[in-house]
Amino acid sequence: MSAYRRGDAVLEALAARVARAPAQLPAAAVDAVGRCLVDTLAVSLGALQHPAARLARAYARLNQMGGGARVWGTQLVASMDVAALVNGVPLRAYDYNDLYIGKSGGHPSDVIPGLIALAEARRKTGEQLLACIALAYDVNMILLDEIDIEAHGWDYPNLIGIGATCAAAKLLGLSEKQTAEALAIAAVSQLASDEVESGDLNERGDLTMWKRFNGSHAIRHALYCATLAEVGIEGAVRPFQGKTAFLSKFAMSPAAVQALVQKLQGPVEPDRAAMTTFKRWPVGSRAQSAIRAALAVRQRVGDPSTIRQVVVRCDQDAYNHLLARRADPWNPSSRETADHSLPYIVGSCLLDGSLGVESFDPERVRADGRLAFIRKVVTIEPDAEHTQGAARGFLASVEVVTMDGARHVEPAQAPPGHPSRPFTAADVAAKFRENVEPVYGDASTARILELALNIHSAPDVCGLTAALVLDGDGQA
Repeated sequence: MSAYRRGDAVLEALAARVARAPAQLPAAAVDAVGRCLVDTLAVSLGALQHPAARLARAYARLNQMGGGARVWGTQLVASMDVAALVNGVPLRAYDYNDLYIGKSGGHPSDVIPGLIALAEARRKTGEQLLACIALAYDVNMILLDEIDIEAHGWDYPNLIGIGATCAAAKLLGLSEKQTAEALAIAAVSQLASDEVESGDLNERGDLTMWKRFNGSHAIRHALYCATLAEVGIEGAVRPFQGKTAFLSKFAMSPAAVQALVQKLQGPVEPDRAAMTTFKRWPVGSRAQSAIRAALAVRQRVGDPSTIRQVVVRCDQDAYNHLLARRADPWNPSSRETADHSLPYIVGSCLLDGSLGVESFDPERVRADGRLAFIRKVVTIEPDAEHTQGAARGFLASVEVVTMDGARHVEPAQAPPGHPSRPFTAADVAAKFRENVEPVYGDASTARILELALNIHSAPDVCGLTAALVLDGDGQA
């Protein structure tokens, strides 16, 4: 029996799963993970000018060093853990990266910027990087499936950080015992509260900026834990199943813990990244079906001035998340209150015939007549028939009545990017160009996309990260 086995079956199962994870991926997994990588870069690079991302880079400038990892968009090189934090912030800037929902919901792609930083600093190959991203998705989806953290006031980075620790241990080539120690440190040294999802607004009328950091902070911590274990530092004896350990925070029953262990002891599934949900529009997943329906109706109606009434019938969870729990969803005044307001989101689709990052610019949100139109014509109703949850894509239908009495109804469908309507390779490339070209221009965007699509055969990731430099002074 290995020396690390200390009566914590979850710890043992996780460490063994990392040891069993393949170093080379089958073609289907390379394709699935590669799409996640391209989508992550699309979202991150398109958000480099977000205020939180700019402040994160200011922090990186205080922590420059040689031989670390590139801060995306700049000439700066920082320690790999700082780069993991900073490069992950724009990924969460516009709520635009992928999502997976089981008993808990989370964003599996949060791990990707951090693992790129680790691969760059340690000169790992593109093939090794993809294999470890696949492992992170595999572990994270099991944890999200089996652990309900939100009901107990905790946030999803607690789970994503465990998967990231597994992936970092694999990428560093740690032994099974070292991997167990990395996990034993990670599980007890950070717990993220769900207070960032409280809906409380700051003095500017925004949601907390820390929400943009919360995921990448957990990934940074995972790299830190893995490198501590690499040099021989040991963690808690029973980090998951001890009296006050990780799982005790979520009130899991013995049967639920046993089910988790059995899942972790099962076959490693390196292609689970194909089960993630991509977002076509830069708002949370619970609004995606409503956006699809609203844009389809808008095409048929044409002139929005002819609209007399709009009725949105939606999934109960979408209603709760984007209307009922918000302080004043009919009167958003900032980007983050607007992109968490289902009335504003649907109204913008109907007014503009499109929805993008620019739809939530504060000047547009507060433009004369915009909110008056939305308050006058848009009605939102939770609907039992549409309440089928994440598995069906948080369904919503949209009915528009025009001034002449004509009714235009778009029935509920899962949105593009949902596993039931997955993005094609062309869809992923189109999203990449749509987000990155305004920042990098056509030629650089094409070069970055080419490097990302071929990362599996690259001797390292340095060519990709070097292509992300925007200018010579590092002031992206």
